[in-house]
Amino acid sequence: MAVAKTMAFVCIIGISLALPPRATAGDQPQPSTTDRVIRDTKKAVEATKQYTLQQKETFQKAMQAELAEMQVKIAELQKKTNATSAEARTEMQQALQELEHKKNEAGKKLAEVNASTSSAWSKLKDNLNAAVEDLKKSYKETVSTLP
Repeated sequence: MAVAKTMAFVCIIGISLALPPRATAGDQPQPSTTDRVIRDTKKAVEATKQYTLQQKETFQKAMQAELAEMQVKIAELQKKTNATSAEARTEMQQALQELEHKKNEAGKKLAEVNASTSSAWSKLKDNLNAAVEDLKKSYKETVSTLP
């Protein structure tokens, strides 16, 4: 009988040690595990959002700079075209019109990226990258045909 009482006492002590302490009038209730997971998840989502916005802004600035640089190069090419012969000038003006068109298309894609949400911009990013690369390639081809 003494062994049974001792075992019961040990069980009660073990259970009471395993239970969390009860809150007293001055204690703040601790958030449950679910509340902590929800809070931590919200923080992680917000941090991811902020990171994505930073990446979007960095990308936009880089693309704006590239398009501005291409505009300068196209303007320089226009000046060179004006100094060429009449035959060469006609061909170069057509090439310049194509470059202007591609630059404008890339500018439209940049505007789409600017207007996009943080979750949708990454899809548009590839399109803009492709448009800028196409513009650069066309520029190089045009320059290579200069007399």
